[in-house]
Amino acid sequence: MRSQTHRVGSALLHPTARGPRVIWFAAVVGLALTALGFILRAAPIDAPAVEAFNRMHIGAWGWTAVAIYLALEPISAAFLTLLVLITIAAVLRSVRTAVVFGGIVALTWLPTAAIKAIVNRPRPDVLTLAHPFTPAQTDGSFPSGHTAFVAALTIAFWLLLRGTRGAPIALIIGSASTVTVGLAVVSDGLHYPTDVLASIAWAIAMAPTARWVMVDVIAPRLGGFRKSS
Repeated sequence: MRSQTHRVGSALLHPTARGPRVIWFAAVVGLALTALGFILRAAPIDAPAVEAFNRMHIGAWGWTAVAIYLALEPISAAFLTLLVLITIAAVLRSVRTAVVFGGIVALTWLPTAAIKAIVNRPRPDVLTLAHPFTPAQTDGSFPSGHTAFVAALTIAFWLLLRGTRGAPIALIIGSASTVTVGLAVVSDGLHYPTDVLASIAWAIAMAPTARWVMVDVIAPRLGGFRKSS
């Protein structure tokens, strides 16, 4: 058990030395997604899918979908991340690992707010929905910040556990959670399916850059934290 715990986080902290490559990849994907967002803003081809999913927003699933959305609002998501970081630091006895983990989540998740503001795709039309969400959300819908957060958390956990028996489990649970959140926000009538898919694509593209920034750029300059801490 001690050897297994000792291995957790070792792959996460291993330098990558692939900065330019991953930065360019994230930049290209980000520009492509932004362009796609403008196209979808002008032609919301997946609006019928939102209406279909929203009709299923009843009973236990309806309450669950609303709860998922409210539980992953930005402040709640930040608090959840903080709890995860405290747990990682306590269990692994490594503040450095917790800081790198948190940085990967933040740098992957938070830029979606900038894309959302630039594209400013309107939310699905509440007049076409059988079960509109209240209160109405007035910010842009593309991409989904809720989905991006869970996807970022999934990737960070996979990186943390990579090389251990827990890595496939983290990937399976995280992927299922990401899909569930995506279905919830579409069923709530707050996002289009393309918002969800764009968030997942962004998280996959941005996470390597976030890891490079945290591991290769920031972590070596954390003079207050020993490498072994």
